[in-house]
Amino acid sequence: MKFLHLFVPVLSLFLLIHCQSTPPTSTNAEVTAEVLPTKDLLPPPGGEGEIIINEKGEEVQNHSGELPFFQKKSDQPTELFRVFIASDSYAVRQIRHSDKIRRKPDPGGDELSKEEMKKFDLLTFVDDGMITIGLNSITGKLESIAFDRRVPRINDIAKIIQNDASRFNYEHSSKDGTPIITKFLISYQIRLYPGKTRDEIKQMLQKKK
Repeated sequence: MKFLHLFVPVLSLFLLIHCQSTPPTSTNAEVTAEVLPTKDLLPPPGGEGEIIINEKGEEVQNHSGELPFFQKKSDQPTELFRVFIASDSYAVRQIRHSDKIRRKPDPGGDELSKEEMKKFDLLTFVDDGMITIGLNSITGKLESIAFDRRVPRINDIAKIIQNDASRFNYEHSSKDGTPIITKFLISYQIRLYPGKTRDEIKQMLQKKK
């Protein structure tokens, strides 16, 4: 019994010291913050003070996790929009003049443009194009569309880009709804993924001939 009386206080003291010396465990949020890589903020590609708008009409920031196509500084003063299309992705970044004009979100049209890319997923391929848009000075509707400087190397891809740009609708900030900006550039980048072997592609080309 004497041994038991001595053992209980000693055991209690040991547990107390052990609990005080054990460091607190990290929460899930702390662990996640340590594991996830940080994304460095970058200057807006359209210039200091410009607000960037995505395909959903949301304000976003330029950062190191963005596509390089979206990150790079714009050297064309009239470049307003950048569009990335792949069979699994559709993204827009408006890089200038969001206080004057904005693209209206069109998720249904975005999905259709993605679908159009699927039939071209043959080999890994990246291309780009630039389109000049002209809007009617009264209605703000599309009046002219043409490739500018860079035309995609695949004709059918060029058609997809042109059709995509022609479906855009815009909101204008003027009180009467007339456009403040009537001419601007849209830059495109497209990405194809390898979906067929070289032999399959050769057979497709032979059938077309």
